[in-house]
Amino acid sequence: MKTLVIYAHPKTPGHCSWILESVKRWMKEKKRGYELIDLYAMKYDPILHEQEHYTAGGYEVSPANKELQKKFVQSSEFVFIYPIWWNAPPAILKGLLEKVIWPKLAFRFTKLGIPIKLFKGKKALLFTTSSSPAIVFHTWLMGAGAWTVGRDTLGFCGFRSSYCHFGSCKILTEKRKLRIQATVERRLNRFF
Repeated sequence: MKTLVIYAHPKTPGHCSWILESVKRWMKEKKRGYELIDLYAMKYDPILHEQEHYTAGGYEVSPANKELQKKFVQSSEFVFIYPIWWNAPPAILKGLLEKVIWPKLAFRFTKLGIPIKLFKGKKALLFTTSSSPAIVFHTWLMGAGAWTVGRDTLGFCGFRSSYCHFGSCKILTEKRKLRIQATVERRLNRFF
């Protein structure tokens, strides 16, 4: 079973792209199978269109989203890499979650309205970046951009999630690259 690596950042050099390279390098060294879902490269449409809205009745799921739903069901390990913009994940990632993680697929409600988590046993490691210093992200902002995905969305469906945040991501130096790579490797070793 392959690990799904979900990457939500434009194709520009910087911290997220370096994290992705570090993840790919670690996966190759450990001989772990993975599949990269690069949302920007695939030009993923994050807009939930009227015909896709599940409460509207006869909703449609595009073939691309059906394939992504299948991958979410089949995989048990996920690595997300994305920046935190305005204390939230990028719209392209939020759109993926809205269009792929659906009721009856990832969760359902009892007659009393109690949620039942259908993705129990799955786990996710989130690598996030921001220009805010880490202390600000963790204390004042309380990690909201990471927990919107990890706890509030994936956790609601049964995932066990943890996150690794890199703050003060303005200039990527060689020294910073080494620190990021070491941290990514350490977190992946713990995750798997």
